[in-house]
Amino acid sequence: MDRRFDSGAIARLGWRQGAILGTDVAERARAHAPPTVDIRCSDLLVVASHDCDVLSPSLDKEPFVEIVCGRSVQTADKRQFSGRNPRTLQFSLADGEGAVTLSCAAHQRWAIPRELLLAGSPHRSLPDRERRLLAEWLAKRYIRAAFPTAFDQRWRAKLKHWQKLLQRRSDWLQGVYLRLSTLAELPDAGAYLCHLIIAVRYEKRRDADWARWRVDIEREVDAFWTQFKPGISCEGVDVLGTDEITLADIESYQRFDADWVSYEDETAAIDLSLDTA
Repeated sequence: MDRRFDSGAIARLGWRQGAILGTDVAERARAHAPPTVDIRCSDLLVVASHDCDVLSPSLDKEPFVEIVCGRSVQTADKRQFSGRNPRTLQFSLADGEGAVTLSCAAHQRWAIPRELLLAGSPHRSLPDRERRLLAEWLAKRYIRAAFPTAFDQRWRAKLKHWQKLLQRRSDWLQGVYLRLSTLAELPDAGAYLCHLIIAVRYEKRRDADWARWRVDIEREVDAFWTQFKPGISCEGVDVLGTDEITLADIESYQRFDADWVSYEDETAAIDLSLDTA
């Protein structure tokens, strides 16, 4: 028999994704953490599960919620901001009159019985931007693109140059997609053929300088990848507004894991549904 659950009570208490556990609930949640998770009394415990799972009326379908441990750190590491690092995420969180840097580790999470949420209300909730960042950071651990090691070794020494190129255009870009001729590990004599789609915020196409900027971005991206010949051969770059891109267009491409640039510019990344269709 399907065990029913008073999801209305959960909703009235204010539980949702990004909710930070209050003292009573946090104490009970700590008791369910595995020995491998290091928890301090000062840590903030954050609900990572989707709202629909948190509020499900069925305990059989959704018996647990996932908790992520957030720890206040004295020194911020910008390399761990904006979803750049797949194992550690840092972000600023308002705390009274100031702000603290909260650090979340991918392996510092566990599941607790959903009934525990009935023991009290959240202490507070993450702002929407940080809640979305946390959720997408966790999701990217499983859906982020994977490329051949041989391909990565041919260009990764210039990673910082690639990031700087994207940062210069961060007010325009919403995503980068890459298509390789093969995902096999090629010998040194084999060349990877690549094509890129640069997704630009659709409203930028109304800019008077759109045509010029479009050509400039194409040239910059093409020049970056041309330097890796003969190991990598860039077969073209298309700069398109997000309203010009269809699912069919990017079906054979992989997201090129640079969408943290959009987070820094506080623009929304392309909907993850485009990556999972």
